Amino acid sequence: GFSASLKNNLLIISMSGYDYYSGAAHGMPLQNYYFIDITTGKFYELKDLFKDGSDYKTPINEIISEKIKADIAAGEYIYFEDQFKGISDAQYFYLTDDSVIIYFYPYDIAAYAAGFPEFAVPFEKLDEVIDKEGAFWKAFMGTAE
Repeated sequence: GFSASLKNNLLIISMSGYDYYSGAAHGMPLQNYYFIDITTGKFYELKDLFKDGSDYKTPINEIISEKIKADIAAGEYIYFEDQFKGISDAQYFYLTDDSVIIYFYPYDIAAYAAGFPEFAVPFEKLDEVIDKEGAFWKAFMGTAE
């Protein structure tokens, strides 16, 4: 299935589904988001939200690692221990009004039963690396000219 929304100049398409391969023990859910600038047609990736050459991965990785450690310490053993190695260049994500939500597919860092583990990373914690003059940010926040 698909849904679409428009936030300022950013078309956000959400795709979800379920694949079941022949012979598999169970199917695999799908969840993807696409961010398209309606003025240029450009598809944005996570890296496009940040300043060129900035180390945006480190603060995101630290926030995710801390949350995983806290959940494990609290007895929530949904994560595979030591499986999270950091976000990838093609990381799954979506945006809310105040955060970037990093998510993972089943089996990436946790058991299938955990679904799509999500981690909210507030924009305020990424303030130094967000490219507030960049096209992605401006399309999303409505500050494009």
